[in-house]
Amino acid sequence: MSNTITGKVSSRMSSRGWAIALGVGAIVLAAILLIVYLDRYRARVSSENAPTPTLVANRLIPKGTPGTIAGSASMYTATTLPAKEVKVGAITDASYLSGRAAAVDILPGAQITAADFAASDTGYVKSQITGAERAISISIDNVHGSLSQLQSGDAIDLYVALGGNQGQALVRLFEPNVKVLTVPGQPGPSGGGNLILRINTADAARFAYAADNTQFYFVLRPVVGAKQTARSQATVDSALR
Repeated sequence: MSNTITGKVSSRMSSRGWAIALGVGAIVLAAILLIVYLDRYRARVSSENAPTPTLVANRLIPKGTPGTIAGSASMYTATTLPAKEVKVGAITDASYLSGRAAAVDILPGAQITAADFAASDTGYVKSQITGAERAISISIDNVHGSLSQLQSGDAIDLYVALGGNQGQALVRLFEPNVKVLTVPGQPGPSGGGNLILRINTADAARFAYAADNTQFYFVLRPVVGAKQTARSQATVDSALR
């Protein structure tokens, strides 16, 4: 009888010990899980609030503005924002803008994203002129030269033919080293289309008059190492000497 009672007491004590051990284990496990959760939460919060560089427009950046112009004109500010506030695709390095142009109007205060500057800086005529520079369109019908070889970005020397029926014909240099901004993509059967040239605003009226009243001829310049163009002219006498 005594042995039976002793065995029951011992069994109960053993069961209670296991229960206590399991309880302690559960508390320890809960504590570990809480610590892991808090560490991950702090890491996530820290990551979301980490200062992240980004570019923010400080004035309107019109569509077509080259990245280099936007930078030189201080049209944006390099700043930092909490990572959670930085837009997807936000530009963090201003060097990314080189060779690109604004594809949309970017409003003041907006973060500048890759989608905002997805255009090429040669994709728009207005992206290729600044300050006193202007773009003038000249009908292909009034231009003679090697159109099949002409490409956007080429430099040409422009000559004009004067006189004709009103006097002795004369061909002379009109303007050297003129930048070609665009050439016709698919000229019509008559060779129609417009050649767009970059000029100075002070020369706009002179170019417009010459385009309407003379015959333009253009001569391609070398890509590199072009020497200064001589101010030459020719008449029937000098051409046949």
